[in-house]
Amino acid sequence: MRSGARTAWLFTATSPEEIFGGYASIDPGRDLVIAVDAGLERVHALGLTPGLIIGDMDSVDAELLDRHSACEQLRHPAHKNETDTELALLWCLEAGVAEVVICNGLEGRFDHSLALLQNLDFLRAQGLPARIESARQKVWFLKPETLISGCRGCLLSLLAWGSEADLTSSEGLQYPLAGLTLFPQKARGVSNRIEADTATVRLASGIILAILTK
Repeated sequence: MRSGARTAWLFTATSPEEIFGGYASIDPGRDLVIAVDAGLERVHALGLTPGLIIGDMDSVDAELLDRHSACEQLRHPAHKNETDTELALLWCLEAGVAEVVICNGLEGRFDHSLALLQNLDFLRAQGLPARIESARQKVWFLKPETLISGCRGCLLSLLAWGSEADLTSSEGLQYPLAGLTLFPQKARGVSNRIEADTATVRLASGIILAILTK
């Protein structure tokens, strides 16, 4: 199995028909496609070849699984502590990938969406950049300086994670963020709007979860 890939794309069971940044962003020659259980169906529909199929395989079509028998498959017991997605993320850490994109519709079970945020936070603590992409949203944790390009007109919500967070400055947003402190019990950072081709957000301290919505 190839390790150190530029980006690992995790296709979950609810991977949408298209994601925020477009599946065309995947470079089959450099990136790693991982099918998480029934996520294999979206991988197959896109004509992609998975480098890894992982999970307890309780929801993936057995015939489709057989059609990809040449791919590495890691089957786990149905009774386990980790979700299938978490198992895939742990594998990514061991493999040394540079970045992770979780393709997920962010629909249906709210508990699963919250668990994905916990997964993002775990990867952040490990120093591995990661984000979730649905059809209309992208979710990630801000870096000290974050540039957002090509999203004029999109909504940007910033939520303090765990404790208060201080923002230094911003450009390209409807509501400037200079000197703003966000608190985890208050939703002051919700529904800002990007008004330029490139927006910049600078974080001084704390942790902020960013949600970009088309």
